Amino acid sequence: MSKQWFYVIDEAVKKVTEGEVELGLTALRKVQEHGRALPEVMLYLADVWYQLGHLNESSGLLREMLEQQPNMDVETRQECELLLAEVALDESDYEQAETLLFKLRDEGYEGSRLDVLLADMFSLQGLDEVAVKYLARAQQQEPENQELKEALGEMYIRLARFEEAKELLGELDRHNLSHLLVTARLYAQNGQFEQAYGAYQNAAAIESAPEALFGCGMMAFHLGLLPEAKEYIEALLAVDEEYMTAYPLLADILQALGKTDGAIEALERYVELSGFDISQVRRLTALLEQTGRQEQAKEYQKLLEQWDSEDEE
Repeated sequence: MSKQWFYVIDEAVKKVTEGEVELGLTALRKVQEHGRALPEVMLYLADVWYQLGHLNESSGLLREMLEQQPNMDVETRQECELLLAEVALDESDYEQAETLLFKLRDEGYEGSRLDVLLADMFSLQGLDEVAVKYLARAQQQEPENQELKEALGEMYIRLARFEEAKELLGELDRHNLSHLLVTARLYAQNGQFEQAYGAYQNAAAIESAPEALFGCGMMAFHLGLLPEAKEYIEALLAVDEEYMTAYPLLADILQALGKTDGAIEALERYVELSGFDISQVRRLTALLEQTGRQEQAKEYQKLLEQWDSEDEE
């Protein structure tokens, strides 16, 4: 019987992903209405609601199950509580998440998912030193899990534990885009710009991802490879013209190449997109004054004065 319900849920999800959203959601609600007596089906449905971004439906269904079916088997009940804690984290309800996760921990729940969620909870609250302990334990439980290695490596980087990050990330698939980006960030944060440049270039060769192209441009700039840096940032903006942090870097590159007018255009675009960045507006104003474009400079100077007066108020 349960297999039929799972099939209906999967078909409903297909409808949603294929654009027949209302039809798919209606089918999911029908399953919820008529399949309440089957905890494993309702748990699966709650996870589907969560994956589709319907957090209220997911949490409401999970709470209903926990309240109305107190005799469900321990494993299903714990999975309900784990998913409910995950929803709570997405909603920034850390108190609810902590209550659920600590309860499961005290019950002796075994499985890396609990430790991953505990790590997420502490990390979201800015407690990376605590989070890393849980993430390391999760990774030890699944030593071949590439995603856990990558996540732990990134956390080691954030904590400036570079040697541990290198050791862990060295075990990852070197042809994996995500791994290459993490490795590149590690090298960059450690001041190893040549190695970072190589990793970013390898990543860009796999996919013209904005982060890879931006990293290539930034590292090339640090290494004094200005024409290459310009090419990478222009390629990035061709992919994503609203990648805001690329514009100040492009202005740096163009200034270093002696192309002041181009630097001004890049900064004007950045100010237009960002709306508020006093340091870059001051820089733009100074460049306009240096090139004799006094009227334009006055416009930005007025904007700066207006912001200064608002701050004083």
